[in-house]
Amino acid sequence: MRREPVRPSRQAQLFVADQGDCSEILYPGGVNAVKIYVFFCSLLLALQTCFGAEPVGEFVELHSCDLYTGGCTASSESTLLGRQLFRVWSISQGTWNNQNLAGLKIALLELGSVNLAEKGALADTAEIFVPKGLAPAQKEALLSWVSRQAIMPVSTQLLEAEITYQRSGCAATVTVGDFISLSTVAIDKCSSGACGQALWYEPQVKYSSFEVVASRSSEIRDPAIKFLWRDHDRPNVFLASFGPNASAIQLAESTCH
Repeated sequence: MRREPVRPSRQAQLFVADQGDCSEILYPGGVNAVKIYVFFCSLLLALQTCFGAEPVGEFVELHSCDLYTGGCTASSESTLLGRQLFRVWSISQGTWNNQNLAGLKIALLELGSVNLAEKGALADTAEIFVPKGLAPAQKEALLSWVSRQAIMPVSTQLLEAEITYQRSGCAATVTVGDFISLSTVAIDKCSSGACGQALWYEPQVKYSSFEVVASRSSEIRDPAIKFLWRDHDRPNVFLASFGPNASAIQLAESTCH
């Protein structure tokens, strides 16, 4: 089956300037129109401060197929690989259901019988990991928020674990307990500019902007479901931002690919 590369929408463009910057948008009608627009922008920011803004942050999404590659590789992998997906969200600020979620992380492991990188593909089984020691109301709010980000199987299991997420440029490091680890690096550039590589997929959950990076190394061991997934040196990770006005978050110190 011949596949066509993804043509990213405007939303998917990398490092998009913040479209909500009042000072850079001009409207017909002269100075008065600009003043009115600035007033409403200020009012919106004030309301967000009073009632709490939705969570903003970053996530990494690891796939078991290449995301940025040549056409032959993409076509062969689309029907044979991609049955596993791991994602971790790191919330930098924001509230949900009157609970402060700033600084929290939550992770999701999905297993399926189809390529989970394909748009609309659903997993057969999943495990969701929340930080240890959360208050019941905060845990409930975190789970409520993540249920709005992704469609999960009814049989999804809930587990508690220590979750860490750190990033510098394209290099992200993730751990979940002592059974999941992931580190990323920038993907290699094509020196000739004619390698035929293209973007074949987009993140499977809500995002503001994203980059494709490589998994330097990853290992997921889950004795409960007798599952082992190891990978390395492949362009199979999305590094993305999410949340209102999160498109201005600088995902990398320089363009990752």
